[in-house]
Amino acid sequence: MPVQGNLSTMSLTEILQWLGNAGKTGTLSVERNKVVKQILLREGRVIACSSQEPSDMLGHFLVSRGRISEETLRAALERQRTEKFHLGALLVSMGALTEEDLGRILEDKSQETIFGLFEWEDAEFRYVDGETVGAHIYPVDMRVEDILLRGAQRWDEIRRIRQVFDDPGIVLQLTGKSPPSEVLKNRMAQRILNSVDGERTVAEILLNVHASEYLVTKFLYRLHMAGVAEIIGRRSLERKDEPVLPPAEDLLGPVAKGAGETPARSARSAVAVAARPAAPTLIANKGDLEVASRLLNRGDFEAALDILDRAYKSQPGDESLRRLLAEAEAAFIDKAQKHYLPATKMVSLPRPLSSLSGEALTPNEVFLLSRIDNGSWDVRSIIQITPLREIDVLRTLKKMREKGLIELKDPVHSVL
Repeated sequence: MPVQGNLSTMSLTEILQWLGNAGKTGTLSVERNKVVKQILLREGRVIACSSQEPSDMLGHFLVSRGRISEETLRAALERQRTEKFHLGALLVSMGALTEEDLGRILEDKSQETIFGLFEWEDAEFRYVDGETVGAHIYPVDMRVEDILLRGAQRWDEIRRIRQVFDDPGIVLQLTGKSPPSEVLKNRMAQRILNSVDGERTVAEILLNVHASEYLVTKFLYRLHMAGVAEIIGRRSLERKDEPVLPPAEDLLGPVAKGAGETPARSARSAVAVAARPAAPTLIANKGDLEVASRLLNRGDFEAALDILDRAYKSQPGDESLRRLLAEAEAAFIDKAQKHYLPATKMVSLPRPLSSLSGEALTPNEVFLLSRIDNGSWDVRSIIQITPLREIDVLRTLKKMREKGLIELKDPVHSVL
């Protein structure tokens, strides 16, 4: 029987201690904000891990550390579409990395995937007995005790950092004081330093650098404590022009209310870890799921996603909700690629980027606009180099197009 619950009531430390002490063989999955990380164990040792977190993906991991450029990443991913090789192998064949580099980087990336879980205070977890092999799994061999020790050290650092950097809307500027000498030797540190311009928020710096919250804020904290950077303000990241979503059933109109079949509801309960009772898994609002399901059936995928996103924020542990959300996201992506945002369409700005300074933009929009500015990349390329989930990129691009911030053009083919 699976063991499941929430990290807010049962910590990652407690879960890993139980798995290690019991010599368990199986898979621990942890989900936050629709992103899943997995840790595979064999007889109480961690033997592999995987992550859907964009900053944990090999390409973005390499960009964040200055090992490759966004353009190199795009070129490698474009080759991967047809050649079907591992991204790392393609980068080696392109001369961007050596075999030795790749081995060290994959090991570092795997450890970052595992230790990054200690930043997740409120996330759903699920442990299933039995050895499995999943996609994008990189083998490691780590004792749980070593993971817990380094995880505790990271958590102590995170608490200190969050006493200062408690808001992703914080804006910093450089003071003019010279940074520590080691900064100039670290490629990631240089990227973060160059991103501090008195305008970008911490959230925007995260995207610009392609790195995790911990690594970026850790370095910003060091700059702040050394007097190299100072906090000059905070900017709200909430959109003031977003309409308030009405009750789910109102989106169907009076005729459709009450029609349709009710999706299966999840009745699974969280199982006690180490003989501790756990609360039942929360079930998403029945009406929300019914309405979202009917919106999906009539092809109104974005309205369904709005409802499901709202439900997910409050009750991410419900299986029925997660299945319906995955179906809605896949349907929206397919429709967007066919109608709103074809992969080969070129994306450009109808007016200069400088004229948008007065717009109320989200961090995602700011990042995308900065990459669209040159007007030379198509929709597929923008998705490839953006450290966000594909669904989030497409939904943001669609909204930007509707507001007139971007426009699509046919690709220009050179004539020989």
